[in-house]
Amino acid sequence: MTPSASTDEFSPRVGVVGPGLMGLGIAQAFAAAGAGGVLSGRDEEASRCGRDRLASSLARQVARGRLDPAASANLLAKVEPAAIGASLRTCDLVIESVQEDRTLKNEVLAVIEKAAPNAILASNTSGLAIGGLAKTLADPSRFLGLHFFSPAERMPLVEVVAGPQTAEAVVASALDLVRGAGKKPVFVRDGPGFFATRVFAAYLDEAVAMAAEGITVESIEAAAIANGRALGPLAMLDETGVALNLSQARQARADGLDLRFCRPLAEPTLAALMAAGRSGRRAGGGFFDWPSNGPRKPWPGLSALLPVSAAQPEPEAIRLRLLAAEAREALRCLEEGVIRSADDADLASVLGLGFSKAEGGVLGWVEHFGFQAFIEALDHLAETHGDRFSPSPWLRALASRADGLGLYRGKDLAT
Repeated sequence: MTPSASTDEFSPRVGVVGPGLMGLGIAQAFAAAGAGGVLSGRDEEASRCGRDRLASSLARQVARGRLDPAASANLLAKVEPAAIGASLRTCDLVIESVQEDRTLKNEVLAVIEKAAPNAILASNTSGLAIGGLAKTLADPSRFLGLHFFSPAERMPLVEVVAGPQTAEAVVASALDLVRGAGKKPVFVRDGPGFFATRVFAAYLDEAVAMAAEGITVESIEAAAIANGRALGPLAMLDETGVALNLSQARQARADGLDLRFCRPLAEPTLAALMAAGRSGRRAGGGFFDWPSNGPRKPWPGLSALLPVSAAQPEPEAIRLRLLAAEAREALRCLEEGVIRSADDADLASVLGLGFSKAEGGVLGWVEHFGFQAFIEALDHLAETHGDRFSPSPWLRALASRADGLGLYRGKDLAT
């Protein structure tokens, strides 16, 4: 099936299994584009509760002026609450969006496969390998990853991830469906963290490493804001959840992944925060306290957990270290073929990760900074902070090219 991207002609039936925050956003995005669909929980009651939460979310969006009341009513009418079962049989696409737990996802995907025998099957996982999740399926050729970003109803980026056995026709149809929903697809290779999660983890974890070294939380957050971020990395960890990030690190270890995918820079600090009862904003706070009637402030107990050093680096040094950590991982992804276009890397970093649009994206920043200057900065950072910054022979060779990233520019790979 290859539906038109035109809203007038976009009328597939899309099932979303998992009526949590992400699932509701995905259901809204497709319904807003004209697709009818099903919102499924573990049973009928959970499904109805999910649709009720969607109705409440839409009401809040109307109250804030983000959505027209008539559009809200029309959108809600397109979403049918139903437990996993016969209601999914007529779907063209079914997206699993349950918690980031391999065992749970495998169980849910096996049920969806039987309930929707003719649909494209997708997981909204943010980093579990699609090839690994596909092992539970009888027909992995119709399965792929569709990684939406939060809030899914507003964030335009979707990573499209083909597994080792995903059929080309399935990828092509999924790309059409994503475009039809008004999203920007970026095709990435299967692997731990795909592109966006992997690159963002490098950025977040570098911030945690700096805090563990004694650099003040305020300095780290201010540097990120000065780099063009709307929110600092430690506040972002609180928002996404200290518990979730720690769980991702531990899942990677349990899966036997290479140490670099197990977030070794951040895991000890995240574990210490969890032990102190600081699991993130929704549970009261993490790195920060989040009062309901005032601005967030660093948690007073943080200084005992992460003592502040008397000697503090210059703001520019903190800014460069954050940018270099993110850019180095993005270039590593390009080198390894996780993402095949510098243009796609920049698009993903701006639309999905909040990187400064003024810089043109994460690799655009490297070009503006200057490749040779960037290599020199990486050499210095590797000497002072560790091998993770070291330029590879591939990167040194790329930096020596007159056209730099020209070989990876001007390619439309999301087709």
